[in-house]
Amino acid sequence: MGSCRFKGRAILPPPEGDGMADEINIRNISVKCGHCNTYQTLCAYSRRDDWNVYTYECENETCDPNVTRTLIEVPADLDSFARRDPEWKGGGKHGAHG
Repeated sequence: MGSCRFKGRAILPPPEGDGMADEINIRNISVKCGHCNTYQTLCAYSRRDDWNVYTYECENETCDPNVTRTLIEVPADLDSFARRDPEWKGGGKHGAHG
C-alpha cells in the first residue's frame, strides 16, 4: 500500500443538504507534483465524452512530463471554467455550454 495513512476521527458521510456547489471551477484547484514538490501548470484541455480533461505539467528540468503529468477530469455540465472562455475548445460564450 501507499505511504498515506488515515489518522484521527473516522470519516462520516456529509449531512443532507450540505450545500455542495453545483459547479466546479478548475481555477480553484492547485495541482502539486509528488516528485519535485512544485505546483504544476495547466498546459492542455480536451474533451472525452461528457468530461472536460485538463492536463497539468511541471515547468522545470527535474520532471519528465511523461511520468509526472496530471490529468483532471471534470463533468462538462459542472465545469464553469470551460464555459467562461469562448476561445477555449469547448468553451461557450457568456456561460453557455460549448
